[in-house]
Amino acid sequence: MNVPEAWLAIAGIAALGYAIGSLSPGYIVGRVYRGVDLRETGSGSTGATNAMRALGPGAASAVAILDIAKGALAVQVAGAIAGGGAPQAAAALGAVAGHCWPIGLRGRGGRGMTPAVGATLLLVPEVAPIALAAFTGGIALTRIVSVGSLAAVTFTMVGYLALAALGVLAFDGAQFPFLAGTTAIVFARHAPNIRRLAEGREPRLGSRSVAP
Repeated sequence: MNVPEAWLAIAGIAALGYAIGSLSPGYIVGRVYRGVDLRETGSGSTGATNAMRALGPGAASAVAILDIAKGALAVQVAGAIAGGGAPQAAAALGAVAGHCWPIGLRGRGGRGMTPAVGATLLLVPEVAPIALAAFTGGIALTRIVSVGSLAAVTFTMVGYLALAALGVLAFDGAQFPFLAGTTAIVFARHAPNIRRLAEGREPRLGSRSVAP
């Protein structure tokens, strides 16, 4: 396979990942469980945090598990079709993008964290403890989910570079672009949250309302 064909194959795998990521458990659970369109309530996100506020912990747990699973599924499908390395990283990044900007929901999806978790667990399991510590630490200190999410993606990428520098893992030209791309997407999707954080209006755990 020559270089143009290789890039075309990677693009196709990324598109497949996008299609998997575009499947929206949050939208489906909201509609089936309470007839609620999560895009029209709270923060407007179809992710687990908005589902928690609008639908309760049971529905939110289902949304989170299914969103994590679709990130992992994208990696597994890519591996089965094209092998490991760049194809899996491309599918994973595509799944995160599809979750955030699903074509079937007019580009109004989630914030990207949960499918990123599922993909990261398979692609770079070494950094999973770092992500978990950053996420739980951020929430423990602030009781704000968005702080935990932003801390998780940031420290995951930094932690990966640190582990590679220490020789704990080998730097991979596919893994790092996935982590960096995921961090950029998650920060972009959290822009409203970041503005509310700066203004002191970001809701804490236990609050059922979100400032517009």
